[in-house]
Order: sequence, then structure tokens, then C-alpha cells
Amino acid sequence: MRAEKLSKKFGDTYIFKNIDLEFKQGKIYSIFGRNGVGKTTLLNVLNGTLASDGGEIYDAEKVILLEDNELPFEFMTANEFIDTTFTFKNQKIDLQEKEKLFKQLHFQPENKIIKDFSKGMKSKLCIIIALLSKPQVLLLDEPFSDIDVVSFGEITEILKHKKKEMQIIFSTHVSKIAFELSDDIMYLKENQALFFENNFRKADELESYILKKMSSVDSNVSLLSE
Repeated sequence: MRAEKLSKKFGDTYIFKNIDLEFKQGKIYSIFGRNGVGKTTLLNVLNGTLASDGGEIYDAEKVILLEDNELPFEFMTANEFIDTTFTFKNQKIDLQEKEKLFKQLHFQPENKIIKDFSKGMKSKLCIIIALLSKPQVLLLDEPFSDIDVVSFGEITEILKHKKKEMQIIFSTHVSKIAFELSDDIMYLKENQALFFENNFRKADELESYILKKMSSVDSNVSLLSE
């Protein structure tokens, strides 16, 4: 997936303006920035849920956006919900992959209905369904907000393996998450976008770099970290 001169505004205010993006398999990308800066808006534009106000998006086939862990049919079990979802999608379930993901995420719903799941279990179920769908582009909006530290580590390992098969882009406002998972980072601030590789040794270095660069940026820029 790539985008050229992409813009989005609400009223007369640009959320982002004339930004160029390119995402490739083999890397995990984070859209990093403060709450309310436009990360979710950008993901929805890339997904096609929201129309842009300028620019073009290319190679946006088989895109899945995972926004929250609110699930319909909460009186189903996890297995019933997965079966129903893929019946609607007219897509065959890779049962071997499903079993593997359940094991990797220590996801043991048994016969419990979704209504009785914790937020963390709902998040895991959503991630499992998204990965079983085998998208070309996987968009994740703040996917770790309800995930504990151990589960975060498990999901991180899965996504790092899956990046060979799909383009993975996620949003976060937490520098540690961006540092731990990202290969490349796009920092969004007002109508500005800063791009750089994640070559940092720790999350504090990432924060310091962003603060230093953004203090000297007056317009849209595209930079790589030294």
C-alpha cells in the first residue's frame, strides 16, 4: 500500500495534508502521536471508511482495520463466532493456523460465551480473526490498550513473524509500544508527518528524537533517523 499527497480535513482544519506513505511487507509500521492528533482518522482513510480530501491511495486490496474489541453476537462462544464470521466472509478457516494462534496466545475460551470474556480476551479474539482472514494489509488502531504485558509480548512475536506475509500498520500513543514493535515510525503532529527508522536502543531515545525533530519542523517533512 502507498499513498501520494494524502490529505484529510474536518471543516477548514487539516488533520494531515499532502503526506506520502509507502508500506511494504517485511516491516511493521507504527503511526505514533498524542491522543486526538488524527491516527485513527488516517487508518480509516487508508481503509476506505473515510474519504480523503486529496491525494491517491494505491494497492489497497484486502485491507482489514481492527478498531476495537466490541463484538456482535456476544452470546456465541469464540469458536461459534469465528465459524459465523468466516461463513459470512465466504472464506475457509485455516484450522491448523487457528489452533496455532490459540496456543501462541494462550487463548482458552472453552465454552464460555463472549459476553463473559475479559477485554483482553476480546482483543485476542479480534486479533485471531484478523490474522486468520489473511489480509494483504492489516491496520490496527491502538490494539494493545486492553492487553497485559505478557500478552503484548506474545502478540508482538506473532506480528513480527506475520510481517513476512502482510503489511502491518498500527497506531499508538505509547512510545514504548512504538519502540518495541515498529521497524519504521510515522510521527503525526497536527498537519505534519515525520517518518524515520526505529534504530533506537530504548524508548527514551525515541521520545527525545521526536521532541528534538518536531521542535524544528514547520511543515510536512520526510526524514530518516541518523
